[in-house]
Amino acid sequence: MPQLPDWLFGVHHDGSECYVSNPLPAFGEQVTIRLRTPLNAPLRRVWLRYTPDGEGRYNEMKPVRTTRAATWWETPLSITMPANPYHFKLLTDDAAYYVNSLGAQASEPLSLFDFTLLADYQAPLWVLDSVFYHIFVDRFYNGAPDNDVPPGAWSMDGFTTQRRAWDQPPLPWSEGGNLDFYGGDLPGIAQKLDYLRDLGVNTVALTPIFTARTNHRYDTIDFDHVDPFVGGDSALAALREALDRHSMHIALDVVVNHLGASHPWFTTAQRDPKAPTADYFTFYEHPHRYATWLGINSLVKLNFNSEGLRDALYRAPESILRRWLRPPYRIDSWRMDVFHMMARQGRTRLEHTIGRGIRAAVKADNPQLYLYGEHSFDGTTHLQGDEVDATMNYEGFSIPLRRWLTGFMGPEWQVAENDPERMPAEAVVEQWRSHLAAIPWVIARQQYHMLSSHDMMRFLRAVNEDKALLRLAAALMMTYPGVPAVYYGDEIGMTGGSDPDNRRPFEWDQNRWDHDLRTYFQALIRLRRTAPALVHGGIQFLCAEGGLIVFQRQSLEQQVIVIGWRGPGRLEGRAIPVHHAGLADGDRLRDLVTGEGFTVADGALILHDRMPGAALLLETTRL
Repeated sequence: MPQLPDWLFGVHHDGSECYVSNPLPAFGEQVTIRLRTPLNAPLRRVWLRYTPDGEGRYNEMKPVRTTRAATWWETPLSITMPANPYHFKLLTDDAAYYVNSLGAQASEPLSLFDFTLLADYQAPLWVLDSVFYHIFVDRFYNGAPDNDVPPGAWSMDGFTTQRRAWDQPPLPWSEGGNLDFYGGDLPGIAQKLDYLRDLGVNTVALTPIFTARTNHRYDTIDFDHVDPFVGGDSALAALREALDRHSMHIALDVVVNHLGASHPWFTTAQRDPKAPTADYFTFYEHPHRYATWLGINSLVKLNFNSEGLRDALYRAPESILRRWLRPPYRIDSWRMDVFHMMARQGRTRLEHTIGRGIRAAVKADNPQLYLYGEHSFDGTTHLQGDEVDATMNYEGFSIPLRRWLTGFMGPEWQVAENDPERMPAEAVVEQWRSHLAAIPWVIARQQYHMLSSHDMMRFLRAVNEDKALLRLAAALMMTYPGVPAVYYGDEIGMTGGSDPDNRRPFEWDQNRWDHDLRTYFQALIRLRRTAPALVHGGIQFLCAEGGLIVFQRQSLEQQVIVIGWRGPGRLEGRAIPVHHAGLADGDRLRDLVTGEGFTVADGALILHDRMPGAALLLETTRL
C-alpha cells in the first residue's frame, strides 16, 4: 500500500451542514458541496466526481475561503437521483489522490464507500437532540400494585408465576422460567417522569408491553392490547398524556419475527390447517412441528410469505404497527426486536422486501416516526434510506467500545467474542469508521447507541466495577454521532451480570446511589442535547493509538475535540495531534465539563496527569 503524505490526513468532508449546504435535499435541488484541506496542501486542482444515471462526471471545485490552517473548496451538485453518490479527486504536481467516506487513498476507490446524499428522505428530526432512557418495564417502578401478576396465575414450561420482593435478585431461568414478577408498570413510569426530566433524558424506550406470559413479554399473545398487568390500554394513553406535559417521547418494542405459542393466530392455525392464519406459520408436520425462534417451542416464527400476515402486521389501516400511532397512544417510535432475523427462513430471503414495506406503511401515517431495529451484526444493508431509520448499533459502536475498555463481552456472548487482550484504539476506530462509511450520513446520525441493555451484562460489571471507565464510555457515547440511550440505573451505578442479573429492579433508595456519577451523566446528557456540534456536527477521527481515541465534532456554530484515555497508566506529557482538525497554533480550547483551558502548540495539545478513564470535551474558541 503506498505511503500517503501527511497533509492528506487533514483533508476532510462528511455529510454534515459544514460540508453540505442541505444534508436533507429535495429531488431536483442543487446543493453546495464543500471540502476542507490543509493550508499547506500542494494542490493544483480538486474535483468532485459523481454519476448521474450512471454517467461519470467531474465538477471542478474552487477555493472560496482560507483560515490560518485550512482552505475550503466548493462546487454545486444537482440532486437528480433517489441516492446521489460522490467522491473527490485531488491533483498535485506529482500524483492524484482520492477521498471517499473511508478517507484518502492513492487508487481509484470503489463506489461502495462514496459519500451519499438521499433525496426526499423522511428523517425523524426530533431524535437529533434526543437521549433515550431504556426501561425494562417490570423492574422500574410499581405504580399500581393492584394490577400485579398474582402468584400461581399461570404455568409454562414447568414454572408458575411468582411475586418477588423489590429488593430480591431476579431468578435465573432454571429457577423461575421468566415467570418471576416485580410489578413494574406504566403507572410507575408516569409517576417517575420528574426523575427522568431531572436526569435530562427526553424519550422513554420500553421493553414490550403487549399481553404476554413472561416478565420480558417478548412472547406476545395479543398485539391489540397492552398487558393488563402493566396497566392496560388506558395506562398507555395516560402515560402518553403525561409525556406530553413533560415534552417527552415514547418508543415501544414490538416483536415482528415471532410470537407466543398461546397467540390466537397460532392456536387457531393448530386447530385448523385451513384457518385464515394457517399460512402465517411454517408447519413441518401439522400441528406440532413448526418453525420456531432458536428452537424454543413457545416462540413461533412468523412466515412472511403470507400476504395475510403482512396485512395484519403493517399494511392494513388497523394493522399492529399502524394502530398504535394514532390517538390516544400516538407513539413516536417502534423498536423491532431481532430485526436481523425477520423474514429470513431457509430459502426465504424477504428481509429487505418486508423492511421497505414496513417503512412505507408507518411513514405514511407518521413521517416523523423513528423506526429502529435490533441488529447484532452488520446492519448496513438495511440503512440505505428505504428501510429502518437506525439499528441498535452493536457492531458499529457498542461492541468495539466494550472490547477496547474490557475485552470481555460476557458469558452471554459467544466465547469467541471475548478477547485475550483489550482491543487497540486503531482497530476500534477502523471498525467505527467502516460502519459510518457504509451508510449515508443522515442515517449515521440517527443510529441507536447504548452501553448496557437487558440483553447484555451491565457495562459497569463488564469493566470490573471501574466507574472511571464507565464515565469514559458514557462520554464517548454522548459525543459520538447517533442517538444515545441510557439503560435504567446505569446513571446511579447499578451493576449486574448476564441475563437476568442485568434486569435487577431499579434502586430507589437514594442512599445507595452514586450521586457524583449521576451528576456526570446529567452534564453529559445536557451537552448532548444542547451543544450544536454534538447535535448537528460531523465527525473526523484525529488519533487512535492503543489506549487513546481522539475525534472532532464540528457544526457551523461549534467545534469540539473529544479525547478519551483508557490507559494503562497515567497519561503524562502526551502530545495530542489536532492540526488535521483545521486548528492553528495559538488556538485556545476549553473543556465543556470542567472549564479547563488548553492552547494548541506545534499542532498539538499537551496533556499531563491524566488517569485511565479520562475524557475531555474541548470546545474551540475559534471556528
